[in-house]
Amino acid sequence: MCIILEMAVQHFQTLLFLAVFTTFLANLLLILKHNDSCIKDTSGFPWKSKVNMEFLKRNPNQMNKIQEDQTTPFAPMDHDTATTLNDKYEPKILKIEVFSSEENISVRVNGKKLLHGNHPTLIGINAVVVNQETGERMGTRSFDTYSIEKEGQHLQEFVKEVTVGRIICFTVRDEASHHLKKSVRAFLKHFGSVFINRLKWRDMWAFVIQKTKHNARVLGEAYQQCMHNGHACVYGEQGWTAPVSLVVTFQAERSQDVCHWKDTPSNRRRRKFCRRYEGYPGLCSCANPRNIDLSSPAFEDGTRFQLLIAIMASNRPTYLFRMITSLQNVIGLDASTATVYIDGFFNEAKAVAELFGLNVIQHEATSRLGGRIAQHYKKSLSSSFDNHPEAQHLVIIEEDLDVSVDILSYFKQLLPVLEKDESLFCISAWNDQGYEHVVNDPTMLYRIETMPGLGWVVSRKIYKGELEKKWPGPDVIFDWDMWLRAVENIKNRECIIPDISRTYHFGAKGMNVASAMQESYFKSHALNIVPNVKLDTSMMYKENYEKEIKRLIR
Repeated sequence: MCIILEMAVQHFQTLLFLAVFTTFLANLLLILKHNDSCIKDTSGFPWKSKVNMEFLKRNPNQMNKIQEDQTTPFAPMDHDTATTLNDKYEPKILKIEVFSSEENISVRVNGKKLLHGNHPTLIGINAVVVNQETGERMGTRSFDTYSIEKEGQHLQEFVKEVTVGRIICFTVRDEASHHLKKSVRAFLKHFGSVFINRLKWRDMWAFVIQKTKHNARVLGEAYQQCMHNGHACVYGEQGWTAPVSLVVTFQAERSQDVCHWKDTPSNRRRRKFCRRYEGYPGLCSCANPRNIDLSSPAFEDGTRFQLLIAIMASNRPTYLFRMITSLQNVIGLDASTATVYIDGFFNEAKAVAELFGLNVIQHEATSRLGGRIAQHYKKSLSSSFDNHPEAQHLVIIEEDLDVSVDILSYFKQLLPVLEKDESLFCISAWNDQGYEHVVNDPTMLYRIETMPGLGWVVSRKIYKGELEKKWPGPDVIFDWDMWLRAVENIKNRECIIPDISRTYHFGAKGMNVASAMQESYFKSHALNIVPNVKLDTSMMYKENYEKEIKRLIR
C-alpha cells in the first residue's frame, strides 16, 4: 500500500513538472517572438535613427520595452472619446520627423504632415506643438528671427503658453540666427538645447522637446554648421549648409485635463478648444483664464448698434483670435451682428470664431494669389447683404486689425452723412498718414479722394447697385482694393477718415505684407484709445468741408 502511494506521488510530481516546463517553454517562445518583432525596424529607436550630422538625442521612454507595429497605419483617437475610455486606452508610438533647410521645412508624425512649406513667411524658426497622446498638430507658429529681434520674444511667449506635457518641434527655414538675441538663446538652452548657442549665419538646426513643469525633456536635437572655403559662414556670404533631418520616437502619453474651470457655456467652449489647440495667450490658463465673452459695454444711452459686421479671415487663426479679443472692448457692440467669413475650410480658424460664439461662414477658395482674396471679398460682401436684406450698410474688418473702443460710435455718427451725401463712397477707420508723431486729435476728420480700407463701411446701394455686377471673375488675378480705387469705380467720390485711426494693422505675415513692412510702416501708426468721442459730422458734408478747406488756406 505504501509502495503504491509513493508511486502515485512520484507520478503526480512528474506531471506537475511537465506542466510547469510546458508553460515556461510557451512563454519563452512568446518572448523570443516579441523581441524579434521589435528589432525588425530599428527606425523606432532613437539610437538607430539616421542623422547624418552632429547630433544629440535623448529618450526617456525605454523604447526597447515597447512593441511597435509599423504595419498598422496611425489612426489618432478622437480626443473626447479618448478621455472617457480609460480601460481601452492603448499607448501609440509617435515617430516624429523634423526637416530644416534653405528652401523647405517639414514636421511629420507617423508620416502625416503637420507642417510643410517653402513660403517666405516661414523664414526663421518655426515651432509646431504636437499632442502627446494623438500625435495631432495643436499649433504652429513662425518666428522671423532673421529679420526682427522682437520675434524671439514672441517665441518665448509662445513656448511659455504651451501646456505641460505637449511636444514642441522646432525647425529652421533659410536663416534664423541674424536677430536671435542672447536672451532667447538662453531661454532655449534652459529647455535643454545644446546647440542653440552655436547657431550662426545660415546654420541649420532641429530640436524636439516635451514640455515639463519647469523646463523640458529633450527628445532630440540636430545641428549642421555652414562652412564656406574652410571657415564658418559669415553674414553676407553666399551659400547655405546642408539640410538637417531629425527622427525621434516617443511613446504616446495620456493627455489629461488639468484645469477645473467652473461649468459655464463659455468654459465648455474653452475646454473643447484647449483640448485641440495651443498657443493662445491666457486662454487655457487654469488660474486666471482669458475672458472669451463678447459682452462689451453699451452706449451711454444703453443701446447697441445694429450694424452688420463682416470679419474677413483666412488661415491665420492667431490673428483672428487677437482681432476678436479687441472687439470685447468696443462700446455698443452687438456680437450677433458679426459674422466671420473664412476663405477656405480651416478648422482652427473656425474653432477660434466659435470659441467666442460668433457666426461663421466658410467659402470654398477659388482663383489664386490676389484673385483668390478678391473672390473671397465678393462672396463675403454678397452673402452679408443677401442674408440680411434689411441691412443698408456693412462694416468690413480684416482679421489682422485691432479696433478702437469707439469704432462703432465713430461709424454710427458718420452714417447719416454717408446716406445723404452722394459725393461719398465710404467711411474708413484708417488714416494712411496717421503716424504717432503727427496725430493728436480724436475728433478731427478728413475727406480724401481714395478708399483706404482697413476697417470701412460700404452701403448696399453702392455694392449691390454698382460693384457686385462688375466685380472681375476668378480667372482675373487682381488686387480687390486697387480695383476698387479705379476711377471708373470711385467715380470722383470720396471717403471720410479720422485723424487718429480707429484700427491698427498688426499682421506681419500676409499676401502683401511681410515683417519688414509691418515694422517700417504699420507699427508706428496710432490707434485711438479715447472712448465716447463726439464728432462734428456736419463738417463732413462736401459743401461745408470745401468751405472750411478754403478758409484754412487763405
